[in-house]
Amino acid sequence: MPPNANSFSYYYGAQDDGAPASGGRAPAAAPKGGRASVSQEARPRDCQELSQYVQVVCSPVHEGGKAPKVSPAKLALTKWASMPIPAPVVRTAPPRRSDGLVGLPEWFWVTNWRPLNDRVTARSVWVEVTARPQSMTIAPGPGEPVVRCVGPGAAYDKARPAAAQHTDCSYTFGRSSLHQPGHAYRVRVTVMWGGTWRGSDGSGGALPPLSRSTSFRLRVAEAQALYG
Repeated sequence: MPPNANSFSYYYGAQDDGAPASGGRAPAAAPKGGRASVSQEARPRDCQELSQYVQVVCSPVHEGGKAPKVSPAKLALTKWASMPIPAPVVRTAPPRRSDGLVGLPEWFWVTNWRPLNDRVTARSVWVEVTARPQSMTIAPGPGEPVVRCVGPGAAYDKARPAAAQHTDCSYTFGRSSLHQPGHAYRVRVTVMWGGTWRGSDGSGGALPPLSRSTSFRLRVAEAQALYG
């Protein structure tokens, strides 16, 4: 077995000739009537449970028994990586349970477009992290141009006349989905999220953008009709 080093820099394993691994020590001879014992004393470590998503973070304790100072910025990044940011919940008009129509705008809007907040504490340091949806893109299918929306899109109201409503988040198909795989367009909706953080020491800043996507099938037929 080739030699390996564990997390505390102790080497274990044996070389091909059975000698102890380089940098290691040969195990003590076993006393008569007993077995050899090997012990590895780990350096003291300070462990802190951050949240239900970040289970445990441990850091070595420095000389004198003091743990290193927690960085609010690093704590914020750790929390950001585990934020429960959801995939977009998308509705359409005409609804997906019925066929869309060539030449008729297909409306898209996201129903779970809302900010998320969370707070995490490690020892005496705390960080508040806020995530906000910022923009949405709609990829209608292969060969179709991508639509970009600055918000969640407007919900279509069947109780109002179509001419009295407007959205910046729609797409008009110029061809039916008859020749698409499964006779349907594969639509992909992606929401970009931005994040900010604020620490207990007054520090703060922006966090790297994240995205969440969802895909669904959309049938489009050759017909002329109005919203019902």
